[in-house]
Amino acid sequence: MGFNWNQTLGMLVGAGLTIAVFLTYASIKRRRKTARQERPPQSAKLLRPAGYWLSCQIEGLSEKFNLAVMESVAAGMSLGLLLVGIYPLLAGLVLQRFTFAQIKAAPNSYYLYSFLFCAIASMAWLTAAVAKTIKCLTEIRNYRFGLRGEQAVAEALANPGLISAGYVVFHDVPTDQTGNIDHVLVGPSGIYVLETKTRPKRKPTRDQREQFVIFDGKTLQFPWCYDAKAVRQVERNAMWVRDFISGFGPKEITVQPVIVVPGWYVESKGNYPVKAMPQTYLVNDFLLPVKRQFSEDKLLPIIRRLDERCRTLEF
Repeated sequence: MGFNWNQTLGMLVGAGLTIAVFLTYASIKRRRKTARQERPPQSAKLLRPAGYWLSCQIEGLSEKFNLAVMESVAAGMSLGLLLVGIYPLLAGLVLQRFTFAQIKAAPNSYYLYSFLFCAIASMAWLTAAVAKTIKCLTEIRNYRFGLRGEQAVAEALANPGLISAGYVVFHDVPTDQTGNIDHVLVGPSGIYVLETKTRPKRKPTRDQREQFVIFDGKTLQFPWCYDAKAVRQVERNAMWVRDFISGFGPKEITVQPVIVVPGWYVESKGNYPVKAMPQTYLVNDFLLPVKRQFSEDKLLPIIRRLDERCRTLEF
């Protein structure tokens, strides 16, 4: 057999030393931070930025991705080492230098079965680790794409005209049941609960223009897929906001659910309770022309309540 214990021991020692260096460095950094009494310059928490929840998911997935890559490399090394060990036997069988019956009759032949079992286990481990790596990479890409969509909407909502008109926007509003709300806009025309749905443009799979989304009040029909969950999601979010602000501000203030589809043209089939539109239309054609109904003094209690809700980010 081609197995060499000296080479194996050297590989394990090298890997152990590498891990020990990283652990020692992390420990020294923690001790220095404690010795310097390092702490934030202010205790007040910050407002959550656009896409904060997605950013946290990406950070967590990045750590899982790195671990999955390391696991894949370790599994590949184990499989390669085992294959090198049994290669002489496989080559001998293929070249008919000896038979399997002769190997079974040889002393200590059970080592071969152990090697084969370990090789099969390493192959299964490698397959699972690679699948985990690919899954993490796909999820990171999807979350990063959604993050860019929320940032694009946040950039549109920073329009100077909206700010001068008295609109205040809160991003990534945490809720009790629905997780988080992408954007909540409070202004003189009411409250708007915005749910961002970011989809890439692809070759159409049906007779539909590739830059248009068709909205029928219940479903977003993209040229290559459907989204029937967005309406229910934004309706739940709007209901939560209504309950959250109840008792604060004007009783007659409306909470309008809106689905924002960055970069698409939306073709709506009617005037529905839930609206769908791109971020450019939302600002220039939907919000700015609306007549003012509520003064800043009346909206201030709602703004303060949402501000307290969204200040969860540690400095």
